[in-house]
Amino acid sequence: MTRQPRVSNESNISNFVKKVILTDYPDMHFETAVNFVSKAFDSTVLLTTSENDLNSWYQNNFKPNIFLLDEQEYTEATIQSLRIQFLIAGTDFGTTRQRDLGQKWSDTIRGYLGELGVKQVLKNKFNIDIELGHEEGTLEEYLPTDIHMVKSINDFDYRKPNINVSIKTAKSNGIWLDIPGEQFSKSDVYIFALIGVEVDHLFSFFKHISVFKDKILKKGIDANCINEDEANVIFNKIPSFNKVYGYIPGIITKDINPNSFSYEGKMGRSTYKIKNWSGKYMSEYLNQIKNEFSASKVEFEGIGSFSQNNRHIFGLKSLEFNHQFWNQHLISRL
Repeated sequence: MTRQPRVSNESNISNFVKKVILTDYPDMHFETAVNFVSKAFDSTVLLTTSENDLNSWYQNNFKPNIFLLDEQEYTEATIQSLRIQFLIAGTDFGTTRQRDLGQKWSDTIRGYLGELGVKQVLKNKFNIDIELGHEEGTLEEYLPTDIHMVKSINDFDYRKPNINVSIKTAKSNGIWLDIPGEQFSKSDVYIFALIGVEVDHLFSFFKHISVFKDKILKKGIDANCINEDEANVIFNKIPSFNKVYGYIPGIITKDINPNSFSYEGKMGRSTYKIKNWSGKYMSEYLNQIKNEFSASKVEFEGIGSFSQNNRHIFGLKSLEFNHQFWNQHLISRL
């Protein structure tokens, strides 16, 4: 199938967001909505940006799995993530890249927001209540499962789940469910959430609760570092806080051959771009693809490359979005 020119695709997506998504959800950021749709297209979940394909994706993949988090839920994520900061490693998994406490806190908030979004969808769509594991504990205790207690319509009280469920979260421009190291064998089901918070989300929240105006900027004025007009200019440049939209593109189970992999992509002039991946990833696999297509290099859509670390990777197209599959492989087993 021949794809339309890039400009045409961008225009189709932009028009669809304005006419359809923002009509249904007028307080969703335009950029967030565009990211949700664009990444579905970039990962070949959407094969074209025709009106029919866009509407089909919207009604079947997106709308049934959307969630909206308010200030109270953001506050919960902020406090719960702060509680465990000193138990989290300062390096990214499989690398030596150091993260400072502020970055770790911001990243953890995003992850917890994804978990709260999953909690909301399970309640609204399946009448399942869950409790998340936000108490203090070692990292090893919390890797296998993010759902610590569950209560279905047939349960009198909360109980421990029968399976381990891991919830992974990425920003609205995410494509890849990335499960590093040996984590893939630890959980039975992985749920992937995309969430409309970008890199400035914590600053926006601080602005909303007057941390900047009443504390930091006031301190600067009192110390004669800035005057009131300069403080107002700085304050107004900080993005405002908004409710957080997200959706669940799908789930994956560990009931696959853990050593197998498949992929889809497109050969450009000299670079082979991977649009979808499903299964185990090792760096030598890219050399096989490079040789097969006589490519000068191989890249993953949207991210370029992963670390050399052993991992399992699943693109958006590899995930199961259908609630019938969820019922069989997740809900009925909880």
